Amino acid sequence: MAGFTTERLLLCPYTEADLDDLTSLCGNPLVWPLVLHDEVSPRSPKFRERLRLSMERAVFAAIIRLKSTGEFMGQAMVTVTDTKHFLEGSFAICLLPKFWNNGYGTEATHYMVDYSFRWFDLQRISLTVLSSNLRAIAVYQKIGFRIEGRKRRFWWMSGRWDDIFLMGILYEEWAARELQWTFGADAIHHHVHPCSLCSPVFQPHYCLYSEYLH
Repeated sequence: MAGFTTERLLLCPYTEADLDDLTSLCGNPLVWPLVLHDEVSPRSPKFRERLRLSMERAVFAAIIRLKSTGEFMGQAMVTVTDTKHFLEGSFAICLLPKFWNNGYGTEATHYMVDYSFRWFDLQRISLTVLSSNLRAIAVYQKIGFRIEGRKRRFWWMSGRWDDIFLMGILYEEWAARELQWTFGADAIHHHVHPCSLCSPVFQPHYCLYSEYLH
């Protein structure tokens, strides 16, 4: 199966054969309100088409599968709206509830953020998350995202108003964290510059993006 691999995951390119799994994921009552901030209801053909287009328009769209079995787990994507300047990517991820609380979201998010900064020359990656979604916020903060803003009374759910956080991470912030993860906490004191992460010597042996798509 073409795609990228992490320790426990397969990140596979989207195909139309995945559309049924994605539609089922989006219809899960525990998943959809957290990622689209919308009511769960039967989905029309127009919704399936919108879902398909969102995957195809992303610069990096991945179907997440369990490496050991190939089982469908969820999806994640990085989207760039300003393709002329290519400065900011928008990240989103959702997994089926049976795969929550096992570190899979952290594993997939780290890989996709890392890859997007290395290969798409982004200056920042942003996302939105409901303030009540503490699990997701913890994952994003572990990766290095910071809360940059807050929209109050954004979404009515479970009998109360919920705010939404705007979170982001800059290229330099990601690079500094990668240095510490790779060389240890003293990396900065040893004058290892964040830009060295983009050198061919440092780059991990990722598949080329064209190989991922094919």
